[in-house]
Amino acid sequence: MNLPSDSKQPAIFAITIVFASISTLLVGVRLYHRFLIKQFHWDDGLICMAWALAVAQAGVFLKFAVLTNQGHHIWNIATPTIDQLVEADKWNMAQQLLYNPILCLVKASVLVFLIRLGDQRTLVYWSLHSLWWFNMGHMISVFFAALTQCLPIHMYWNHYYTDETINGKVVNPNYQCYNMAAFSLVTAGLAILTDVLILLVPVAMMWNLRIALRQKFAVSAVLSVGWIVAILGVVRFKVFYDFWYPSSTSNDPTYKVSITLSGIEVNVAIMTACGPALKALATRCVPNLFSSKSTTQMNAYYTRGYEMNSGTGTTKNGRFITTALQPRDNDSDSQAHIVRDSSSHTDNKSIEAPSIEEAAAVPNSNTLTISKG
Repeated sequence: MNLPSDSKQPAIFAITIVFASISTLLVGVRLYHRFLIKQFHWDDGLICMAWALAVAQAGVFLKFAVLTNQGHHIWNIATPTIDQLVEADKWNMAQQLLYNPILCLVKASVLVFLIRLGDQRTLVYWSLHSLWWFNMGHMISVFFAALTQCLPIHMYWNHYYTDETINGKVVNPNYQCYNMAAFSLVTAGLAILTDVLILLVPVAMMWNLRIALRQKFAVSAVLSVGWIVAILGVVRFKVFYDFWYPSSTSNDPTYKVSITLSGIEVNVAIMTACGPALKALATRCVPNLFSSKSTTQMNAYYTRGYEMNSGTGTTKNGRFITTALQPRDNDSDSQAHIVRDSSSHTDNKSIEAPSIEEAAAVPNSNTLTISKG
């Protein structure tokens, strides 16, 4: 295919393929780590589903980009035939149906990972579970809303065959569509909202760890690297707004690489969700790579999914309850016990996590202390 020398279509292809390839690599590394420790959890399954849809989305987008001549100046593009418009809208619909489920599956994976950490503070517990159900409801509702934005559904792409123009307006009594501009902006806004809500939870979980304030900020920043995805969502919202409400200077809409933002966003989301597993693998392969006390404290608490079990005993006065804190990963250095103050059920608790070195020293009798704050 001969392209104009100033075409941006090669850049569009390169961006799409590079981001999809990087996310594929990181998911592969994550699964390799799970193979090494012989563990596979729901959060891993969810991220695999998101990755599979992201690969499909990349292929669908590239087909759409070719059909609609993305990357070319609009004045260099021949007027498309009705059949070409119909074909392009079919692929556009496929993109819309794939985008939101990918992000929601990534968020579901992150939430399941955080739930597996076993933080039993009431606010954290209910926040995580409420967000999980809200996220799943958002995924299902937006999927069907996108599918039925025109009724009957096939008229989303077939309307070109029966459209008529009267007084400069397209008229067709054979179908109805709701306001697509409002729909796309509202769904983009909800995606940003759920991003922010989910990203706030790790910060809240970290804040009561007994480590220096400087380290709290550092660890919270690592755990909240997903803010990159939220920022991309905001940029994408602006691109959508400009698409639906163009300014007088926006006279070349096809000559932009910003159309790749949806693909960038979903793949970066997958990459960031693989972060904890990648760090755990790096620690396993190069034990001294993350050897500082504050870092190993974070590893002990955050790189494994712990599960609270029933209490195993109380003191004579009933003041303390010792509860087994069983790891979902059966590696020996993650076994621990938790000591809770049964006289308090408030959320104001501080957590002191053992270092990896301390855990390894006594493999089956480590202690994780929680005291009333």
